Amino acid sequence: MNTIQMERRKFLKFSVAASGGLLIGLYLPGASKFAVAEERAANVFMPNAFLRIGTDERVTVIVNHSEMGQGVYTALPMLLAEELDADWNKVGYESAPVDPKYNHPVFGMQITGGSSSVWSGFEQYRNAGAAARAMLIAAAAQQWNADPVTLRTESGVVLDDTNRKLTYGQLAEAAAKMSPPANITLKDSKAFKLIGTPVKRLDTPEKINGKAVFGIDVKNPGMLTAVVARAPVFGAKVKSFDDSRARNMPGVRKVVAVPSGVAVVADSFWQAKGARDALRTDWDEGAMHAFSTTEMMQQFREQAKSPGKSVRRDGDPDGALAQAAQKIEAVYEVPYLSHLMMEPLNCAVDLRADSCEIWTGTQFQTVDRAAAAKAAGLPNEKVQIHTTFLGGGFGRRATPQSDFVVEAVHVAKAAGVPVKVVWTREDDMQGGWYRPAFLHAIVGGVDASGSPVSWRSRLVGQSIMAGTPFEGMMKGKEYDPASVEGVDDLPYEIPNLAVESHKAEVGVPVQWWRSVGHSHTAFATECFIDELAVLAHKDPYEYRR
Repeated sequence: MNTIQMERRKFLKFSVAASGGLLIGLYLPGASKFAVAEERAANVFMPNAFLRIGTDERVTVIVNHSEMGQGVYTALPMLLAEELDADWNKVGYESAPVDPKYNHPVFGMQITGGSSSVWSGFEQYRNAGAAARAMLIAAAAQQWNADPVTLRTESGVVLDDTNRKLTYGQLAEAAAKMSPPANITLKDSKAFKLIGTPVKRLDTPEKINGKAVFGIDVKNPGMLTAVVARAPVFGAKVKSFDDSRARNMPGVRKVVAVPSGVAVVADSFWQAKGARDALRTDWDEGAMHAFSTTEMMQQFREQAKSPGKSVRRDGDPDGALAQAAQKIEAVYEVPYLSHLMMEPLNCAVDLRADSCEIWTGTQFQTVDRAAAAKAAGLPNEKVQIHTTFLGGGFGRRATPQSDFVVEAVHVAKAAGVPVKVVWTREDDMQGGWYRPAFLHAIVGGVDASGSPVSWRSRLVGQSIMAGTPFEGMMKGKEYDPASVEGVDDLPYEIPNLAVESHKAEVGVPVQWWRSVGHSHTAFATECFIDELAVLAHKDPYEYRR
């Protein structure tokens, strides 16, 4: 067993629901506030609770990470249910609202990314389940006038040594009146019944029967659909537009200018898209009008000819290279890449004078809410985001500038009606915030036996951390750690190694993409290992060993 001690006030707060039941809020290490359950009916969304146990025997886990296919709506409830000894068939989930109490304990904001949801929540959710289990046992012990240590739990019930039992639902109201435990005892991993087992995913039925709501499925009463004509060049601005044809097309309600372009608001998506395509827009294309990736890559090649900011230097790479038996140079270029989620970007907004409600699939709730509040001219607490299922994310739905959310707020403000802004696949591909293009110039040498003795990598590309909430990762460094990961910690034993980085200034918006820096560094470094293997006349697989 693993016993954790905390001050009682710092661990748990609880209350009785209006309809009866145990509502558990838990302290999350690293979060800024307590998660305190509110007094609500069991069928009402609970904005400040992580766990609800109802008199109807339902166990509802509030999940503070976005579900985009990776399984957090099952994995995190599994952690809690394991320590709670809940009946898995009675466990459900709800998406957490935006609130500091749901912040990621490491990143300090509400975010889903970095493959971190399960490991960051592993003890958080287990602690919540263990605490609730202790309170249920205490309630049963009081009712039976028994010693709690003589009681046990299994599959949603508390039992004594005579197999007398009370269900969690029967105990919920009484358990809510119990004092929170001073010590929390977690199970030994050998006792796990759920963790590590192939349980059925909780979200599968909804996805099969069509009840699952993705952002693109949102349809509220009175809500119209908007499609935006965006700039053909990054940074371009609208000079003028002619909507004489578009505004007279069927279903079109409004055509409005917004910071990102011109929005057509209509009764349906296809009506809005058809009218959008009928617009005639004159753009001031600005500084990027003549931008060419071909010319950009040529500039990258020139930069790579000179030393960059030192990231890592082991031994004497230059001296070892000069004495190497054989040498080889290679240049690897990777392009900008769109995230290409299955579900294109979308965002629904109902903007009122004193509130703003947003429905979207987001990975970046804290940042998106702050950006939406600024665009709406409202305090953060007046903006609420309802996180839907995400049809893929890969980082695109965690944009540093919250582009697709802010744009939807601007459209709603200009149109004066609730709207859902939908991007087409083409809009998504052309909309920027790509994985950066990069160039790797690598030179290496082997000795007479073919073993690598020297390696120098020079990387040229844009920073994804600069100007984002994660810019602090660059503090004290003259390079972006996310750009060089996978090279700065090269897994091969090379005695003389140099890694250098050139930061490119380009007007193309970029951000993290699935696996971040590894998406390009793995390609370049592993290709070069193959080149060294050929140089050494060895099988690439055996060479790596």
